[in-house]
Amino acid sequence: MVEETIKTIKETEMQAEAMVKKAEEECAAILEDAKARAESLQAETLAEAKKKAADALAREKEVGESSVQEALAEVEKDIAALKESAGAKESEVISAVISALV
Repeated sequence: MVEETIKTIKETEMQAEAMVKKAEEECAAILEDAKARAESLQAETLAEAKKKAADALAREKEVGESSVQEALAEVEKDIAALKESAGAKESEVISAVISALV
């Protein structure tokens, strides 16, 4: 009877050790899976953030280029107006110089 009890205790201990070992293996597998998922999620999040930043940069660049084109068009209009004004006053200046010389 004592031998049978000892045998039962040893079998129970062996089963417990096997359960602990299996639990440790499962724990390691779960941790490894979680780590892989976290790395994958981090990579996806980083890629998405980079794409959003690149898209935003492209939009801002387009806005900036559009603003530059508008400013250049306005400057060209101002230059044309100044040339026209200078051309109109040129004949007045020539007449004034001739009148002053005569």
